[in-house]
Amino acid sequence: MKQDYGYKVCYRKLGKRKWKIYVITNTYDFALWHVRWYERETPIDRRTKEPIVNVSWLVIPIKTYIEYKRLWRGCPF
Repeated sequence: MKQDYGYKVCYRKLGKRKWKIYVITNTYDFALWHVRWYERETPIDRRTKEPIVNVSWLVIPIKTYIEYKRLWRGCPF
């Protein structure tokens, strides 16, 4: 049985190859909600504080428990 531990909402700027993680969620519906929201309301980059424009959004499942623990390690709550 296939199990997903969560979902990563990632973005990639046009012309670039690397996907950057923007947010991590537990449910697929909430990840899709984030994508729809970010397509409508432009989010800001957390480091540079500039708007993230001309990007494509993607939801990627977290497949392994080790990746899940690594991603949630820096969670502030």
